This record gives sequence, structure tokens and C-alpha cells, in this order.
Amino acid sequence: MLARIWNTLMHRVPAVLMVVSGLTVLMAKDGLTQDIDKRAQLTIGWGSTIDTFNPAMSPIRDAAPIIANIFDTLVWATPDYKMTPHLATSWNISQDGKIYTFDLRKGVTFHDGTLFNAAAVVANFDYITDKDTQARSLPLLGPCTSAKALDEYTVQVSCSEAYSPLLGQLSSPYFGMQSPTAIKEYGKELGQHPIGTGPFVFSSYKPNESVVLRRNETYDWNPPALKRAGPPDIASVTFQIVPNSLARVSQFLAGQSQMIQKTPGIYWNLWKNDRRYTELSVPVAGLGIFAVLNTKRFPTDDLAVRKAIQYAVDKKAVMQLAEAGAYPVSNTPLQEGMIGYDPSLANSYPFDPQKAAALLTEAGWKKTGQFWEKDGKTLSLKLTVISTRPSYQMIAQAVQGFLRQAGMDVQIEPLAVSAWFAGSINGDFSLTPLQLAGFDPSALNRFFLPNENFTWSKFSDPTLIDLLLQGQREMDENKRVDIYRKAQQIITDNAVLMPIHQNNDLVVVSNKLKGVIYSGGGYEYLGAASLIK
Repeated sequence: MLARIWNTLMHRVPAVLMVVSGLTVLMAKDGLTQDIDKRAQLTIGWGSTIDTFNPAMSPIRDAAPIIANIFDTLVWATPDYKMTPHLATSWNISQDGKIYTFDLRKGVTFHDGTLFNAAAVVANFDYITDKDTQARSLPLLGPCTSAKALDEYTVQVSCSEAYSPLLGQLSSPYFGMQSPTAIKEYGKELGQHPIGTGPFVFSSYKPNESVVLRRNETYDWNPPALKRAGPPDIASVTFQIVPNSLARVSQFLAGQSQMIQKTPGIYWNLWKNDRRYTELSVPVAGLGIFAVLNTKRFPTDDLAVRKAIQYAVDKKAVMQLAEAGAYPVSNTPLQEGMIGYDPSLANSYPFDPQKAAALLTEAGWKKTGQFWEKDGKTLSLKLTVISTRPSYQMIAQAVQGFLRQAGMDVQIEPLAVSAWFAGSINGDFSLTPLQLAGFDPSALNRFFLPNENFTWSKFSDPTLIDLLLQGQREMDENKRVDIYRKAQQIITDNAVLMPIHQNNDLVVVSNKLKGVIYSGGGYEYLGAASLIK
């Protein structure tokens, strides 16, 4: 299996590391060798601000790749979603799916010198499950909230019921192992003092400016799937925080950075055939970029309106207008490649304005002027959007244009993140674009199970709830596929989510930067990267 994983990775990594007479070189595919700069300082144009470096507390997807280079996880997920060893060398799952027993790697230390062992894993579980922590990663553990050390390097995780997503969840950066010494010492300030076991050590942070990491000189516990040993070749990494996409591009073109994240679509297309650069489309697992429709607010409380909205929007044109067509359109609740992905749902809502009009007419809506009306009320929609996410604003404007053409009055309301969260919880919107990254199809639970933190659609269906609960308890992958296909059919039939485009991080790197890869779920990893002199 590891051979297959390595072959998969090598399709994405243009060169392999070799040691020849003590000299570290890159052996390129053309057979030529290139010297590696072991003192290299890598600069990355990063598109998002960072809220915290505490893996258990960050809700921001774009914080995860930074966290993934500071903290190691028990399990390493390959790009094709295979679970392989990392800090856990092996594991066993009880027949009833309630007990996970992990054998841990020996000789691993945290950046502060603390020994990694079973007690450290237990300390992390205790921290995440402590009610005073209020960890954002806690829901991902499901019913598996108890951990105990069987001996120094064996830890057992117990679940109150079978929970099939656990291995995938533990591969997420949000379950990066933190130093138990740091947990005790820093408490609520832990996010300002990130101490993991990863290939890079946290060095400094200037809010809204930069994050600097330096090489972990003692690192020698790389994921076996990468077939690499020893510390990173890169001496330091600076994530230069540049939310403005054009400024990020200018920085990259000027040679001030060697890697750019969230590349604007127009430049992604422009650089495709430019030999100075290498493009890496990193697929982010989960629900993609989509819009939630509020089923308890007029007029999206009307199923006909929700369906009409989906028929009225030309997604390909939205992508062309908002992102120069750089992203593949998404038409299904789960992203391609995930367990339960159902391609048959891709044809559920093709662009068909006439179908949208027919549905509204059948439901009693009338259009005598510019907009549809019913019972004296105009079909008016409130489209909320995060003000600091330019891509969401461009999508919102394009969607607004199509819906207004279809006779729906749409008002866009940009909001700060905190106001957007609060308003979404309260249901103060008709529809809102967002993303949800998640390795396992149980990511749907966060939107449709009662008491979860993203039940913003206010849609509640007993059959759907039962299917989602079955899905997380079922240990047979084939049965899980069937369960999640049925669940997605209900979601699609009720038009509560509108898929927009696949959630890919469009990364472009200088041709001097080699070996940038990503783990399953879509988290850029620099522990195997090198800069060429």
C-alpha cells in the first residue's frame, strides 16, 4: 500500500531527495541534480489572517496548513484519503468499533523537550474534552472522549458507541499533539505559545503581518508514507499575511515570495504554461464552497423558492465572473473523492431559468413587475457575506445578478466575521456562501444534527438525522457509502445547500521550490520541501 501512496505523491512532487557522498542534492526527473540550499529562508504569500495557533481552538481553515507544520498528528492521511502511521505506528479497532488502541512512536520529543508518550496523548484528550477549554475540535471526536495510557507507549481511546470517522479526524491538523507541559503552563494563552513535535518550530508572530517558523533540527519522525528521514531542508518559513490578492500577486512576481496561496483565478490561468512556476491545485475535502439556504425565514421557507434559486444560477458563469473559471463547479453536497460522493446528484439542478419560473408559478407566486410576489410580499432575499473574504463577495455579486434576472430581489450585506457568525446562528439571512473543510462525510453532521454549531439552515428531518447517526456508527465502508448517498439525496431534494464550486487551494510556487505536498484533506506540508540554489 505504501508503494501506491508513494507513487501517488510522486505525481505531485517533481523531484526526490538523495544523499550522494554526504552531499544533499535533488535528483530531478530529467536525471539532472541540483544543490539544495540548507540555509534557505522560504517566504509564502498567505491569504488569510490567523486567529490562534492552538490546534484545538482554531475554526479557520487557512490556519490549518500553518498548524500542520508545527504539530504532528497520530495518523497521517495521504492525498487519496488512506490512513497511514505517523506518531502512532499502528492501531487496532475492537470488533464493536468502540475501542481504538494505538501503539506510539518512541524517541519523539516536543519542541520544549517534553517527551511524547501515551501520557502526552491523554493530556491532549483531557484538554480538548475539558468543558473549560471549549475546544472547537471537540465535536470531531464524536463519542470518543476518553483516553487512557495502557503503558508508556500504548494509549486506548474509548467511545460510548461505534465511531468510524475517528482515524480520519485524528489525521486533521486540529488534532495536532500539543506539549502537555505547555498546556499546563500557558492555559488560556496556549494559542500564543504553540509547541508541537512537527518539522518546524514556532518562532514569531506579528498579527496581520507574518508568522515565522524555523527548522526543527532534531526532527526525525517523518510520516513513513513520505519515505523521508531527518529535519527539513528549509531553515525557516515566513508566512507573509497578505489578504489583498493583487498585493499577494505583486509580491510573488517581484520575487519577494517563492510560494503564493489562494492564487486569483485570472493569474492561475495566466501562469499555467509559464515555466518559471509550478501550479499545485490542493483539493480541500469537505462540502466545498456552497451556500446555506435558511428554511425558516421568508421567502426561503418555501421549498419552491429554494429550488428556483438553484435553477436560476448559472454556476459556470458565476465561476467565470468571480474566479476566471479557475475552479471546477460543484453540484453535490460532498466533494469528489470522499466516502459517499454521489456523481448522480450532479444533474439535480442544471441552469434552467424557465424551470425556476415554472416552480414559482406552481407555488402561487406571481410576477407582474420586476420581481415575484405572493400574498402581497415581494420575493426579496438577504444574501450575507463575510466582508474580509473577497472571493465570497465576488461570488455573491455574480449570484445576485442571476437571481435578479430571474425576478428575485437580492440585497447583499457584507459583515465582519463575528457579526456574520452571530447573524447566521440567529438565522438573519436568506442565503450565505461559506466553506466547511472535513475529511469524513460526517462533516454533514455539523449542519444537520441538532445542537451542532452550523445548523444554520434550520432544516430538520428525522430520516436525515437517523442516516447521519448511522453513518458515523457504521464501520463497513461500503455500507457507509450507501448511507451518505441517501443522506445527500434528502439534502438535495430539499434544496437546503447550494453547491457552488470545488474547494481547491490554488497554490503556485517558484521553480526553485521543490517538494511541496499536501496531506489528505488539503493541508500544505513543507517538511519535505527544498529550495534550490
